[in-house]
Amino acid sequence: METRAQIVLLYASQYEITDESTGEIKRGVTCNYYFRDYFSAKNNDNGSKGMRPAKGSIDFLLMKKIKAAPALYDAQFEMSIGSDGKPVLKVVDLDYVSDVYISAVSEKAPETAGTPEASAEPSAPEAFSASPAEPAQAPSRSGKK
Repeated sequence: METRAQIVLLYASQYEITDESTGEIKRGVTCNYYFRDYFSAKNNDNGSKGMRPAKGSIDFLLMKKIKAAPALYDAQFEMSIGSDGKPVLKVVDLDYVSDVYISAVSEKAPETAGTPEASAEPSAPEAFSASPAEPAQAPSRSGKK
């Protein structure tokens, strides 16, 4: 079963390991990614906080399609059943979409209290921008961009 989804690829690194018992060479790319989401604080049902990135291994030759990280990619996934009987979702192809800029959205400075800018919630694109444009700018401490 195959499906497509956008991911934010955070990290990718090729590896080549020789199995000492068999001499077989295992090659691949270790990668960490988030499914495209707006990065905001989360209180999870199990009591944990935040979002944990997925970690996987992809085909060694897919590294040539990775132009940048962090970056937004259209990913093709294949689902199979692992040796433990649980479903496994594996990235089998990637297409670069755009660079991603992740910036902190800090608290407003006290001197901006009461201004319309201070009471406005920061929009998601200020914290996460997936466009080839300039990096998203977090609101400055003075309340001006």
